[in-house]
Amino acid sequence: MDPSTPLNNDEVATAEVATAEVATAVNSSPLILLPGLGGDSRLFAAQRAEFPHLIVPSWITPEKQEPLATYAARFAEKIDPGQPCFLGGLSFGGVMALEVATHLLSRECYLIGSVRSPQQIPRRLKIFRAASSLVMIPKWLSPWALTYAGGWMTPQYRGAVRQLMDSDDAFLRWAAGAILDWTPSPGVAKLRIIQIHGDQDRVFPVSSIAADKVIRGAGHLVSLTHAAEVNQFLKERMFMAPDITPQPSTMDPKNWTRK
Repeated sequence: MDPSTPLNNDEVATAEVATAEVATAVNSSPLILLPGLGGDSRLFAAQRAEFPHLIVPSWITPEKQEPLATYAARFAEKIDPGQPCFLGGLSFGGVMALEVATHLLSRECYLIGSVRSPQQIPRRLKIFRAASSLVMIPKWLSPWALTYAGGWMTPQYRGAVRQLMDSDDAFLRWAAGAILDWTPSPGVAKLRIIQIHGDQDRVFPVSSIAADKVIRGAGHLVSLTHAAEVNQFLKERMFMAPDITPQPSTMDPKNWTRK
């Protein structure tokens, strides 16, 4: 059909019904997105405009040498909406979302520029396991980067650098070590996991990612730089996602059923 050809009344009505159905499905369950390492809710500014019920919770303080899965269990208690939800995250936030999702009524888990297993983390990053405090170097350099290179950065990347400057040092150090020591909980294997990835991602190269959607020209901060594509993909997946019905006797994820 020629895009320039006007729709007749029946076609307009059908399109309006389809749009309403998608909106109902998208708004039927909360969408919880977790930011990447050194980021915050500003990473999802473009998603908030499209998903009015979006929740981007603040991190809680980790215990000393706390495993990622243990932290996720405590974090899940804080952010549990008490109903079926969609969960996802960018980069480190995606890994955390996997673990948190095992404790919530998660309909689907969306990995945005992230990994679903330690095997997808590049070997060059794993060599820093014993020196995860090196993650502080980019933060220390971020004021210099904004001052002397900010003019060459896109607005999205300047915003990301500012978020890194504002991030909590203790959480940053903990998270860098926790993701490199991450062993997935058994419940992760039972999740419905959907991956969206940029083909120019230099942190987690797409060659090692079995992504459901690859966005051409997108790098690691895909939710910022290619927001329209990410938002559309999320809407499509949320519309198609099966519902979850918890058994009334328990909230244990192993007793959930999918329609």
